[in-house]
Amino acid sequence: MGHDVQMADVLRLAVVPAPEEAGAGFQVRVHVNGDDVTVGVGMDPYDLLVPHNRLLATAAPGRVPIGRCTCGDYGCCPTDVVVQRVGGLVLWAWSGNSATFVADQYDAEVARAVADHTWETPDRVAGRLLLAGLDRARLLDHGVTPDWVHHDERFRFALRYGADYQLFLDVEWGDHTPESLAAEIRETLARPPRDWPVSWHAIDPALRDTPPAIAGPDWKPDH
Repeated sequence: MGHDVQMADVLRLAVVPAPEEAGAGFQVRVHVNGDDVTVGVGMDPYDLLVPHNRLLATAAPGRVPIGRCTCGDYGCCPTDVVVQRVGGLVLWAWSGNSATFVADQYDAEVARAVADHTWETPDRVAGRLLLAGLDRARLLDHGVTPDWVHHDERFRFALRYGADYQLFLDVEWGDHTPESLAAEIRETLARPPRDWPVSWHAIDPALRDTPPAIAGPDWKPDH
């Protein structure tokens, strides 16, 4: 996979289920010229396509994660690709490999992958709508940033308060649609933090008995 424009490489992205040993869920597999070049397990769509398109190519080189360990942990055995737009081309370099894509084909494929929601389960629809519609500036005014979303019998949204705390907002599915569940969480987080029905966890063990400064009277430690 070289840099001859006449032999430009072709990118294809596919969202498929991740293996159980990697934590299940979904992964983005990367194909170049029809070959799956993903090392280990692909990144979860939340880490690559949703809510931000991290594969967007610009003139400034950017490092983007495209693979993680077979155990599912990115920090264990990561694979990153350096992405850069040069004129009408997009260049990739990763793990001793390189690829050159015609920018129009590359942009179209990445846009298609971002817009393709056919693989999404209801909980993934809710997660996408929630993450895409959050008022992040308002949260940041309180020192809070989104962290991750987990789907099980209930929907759990984790946030960070500074570097010292995690906050957890749990919502039972009940009669919710993905749209109504995401809307309920956004509406909850639009209220003052002291009114949020959240639990908290101190990342620093020294703070395990000290609630966050923004905690309300009904905040509870998470066990």
